[in-house]
This record gives sequence, structure tokens and C-alpha cells, in this order.
Amino acid sequence: MSKRKFINKNAKREIDKYPMVEVHWVDITSDPSWQSIGQVIKAKLAPCVTKGHLLATSGKVTKVFGDYALKNEETGEIDEVGNTTIIPNSVITKINKLDNIYRKEENMAKKKKKNKKKDKKKKKNKKKKR
Repeated sequence: MSKRKFINKNAKREIDKYPMVEVHWVDITSDPSWQSIGQVIKAKLAPCVTKGHLLATSGKVTKVFGDYALKNEETGEIDEVGNTTIIPNSVITKINKLDNIYRKEENMAKKKKKNKKKDKKKKKNKKKKR
């Protein structure tokens, strides 16, 4: 796994320091049944995906959290995190940053809101002209 710098230390809101990521990794598999040696040789590791906010990546592990509670809603300061997952880097196959997808959706929603306001203004102006 190549080491990537995802964490934004200059973010205005605390949650924006921790980008949304999709971590692909492989897990141990086991089977208690009797199998031929050939079947065991063909067996594969279980591919897994974890999505959440990237908290930290060190030389040995990657830490992700799914939920957070705010200490102060106005400032966006985080009090606690939950649904945490710690994954050994040795089993990670790739990490995709998802923030861009969510930012695009947020921006689209903002544009729709702006357009609605513009449409309302246009309607009011038309009524005033009559």
C-alpha cells in the first residue's frame, strides 16, 4: 500500500480534517469442514470494504470512524467518535478518497437552492412590473 496524505490539517471544521474514505482489505477465512487439499489450495481470502472517516494512518495500522458526536454544534468541535475500525496496513489493498463525491452532491444541493431563490425573485419582479 502506498502511503497517502489524506488528512487535511488546515480544515475549518474539525470533521473536514478526516476525509471520507473507502478502505479495501482482505480478511482471514477459515472453514471447519473436511476438504481436499486441492480445495484448500484454491481457497481465497475474503475481500472486505470499510467506509468512514480516516482518523489516522501509521506504519502499522489505519484507523477509521463512522460516527461522531459534537461537543459544540456551532463550532463543529468533535466530542467523541464511534463505529471505529482499526485495520492492519499489511491487509489493505487500496484506499479511495470519497470526499469529492460528497462535496459534489452538497454543491449540487446548494445550487438547486440558489436557483429556487432566483426563480422566486424573478416571479416577484414579474408581478411588480404588472
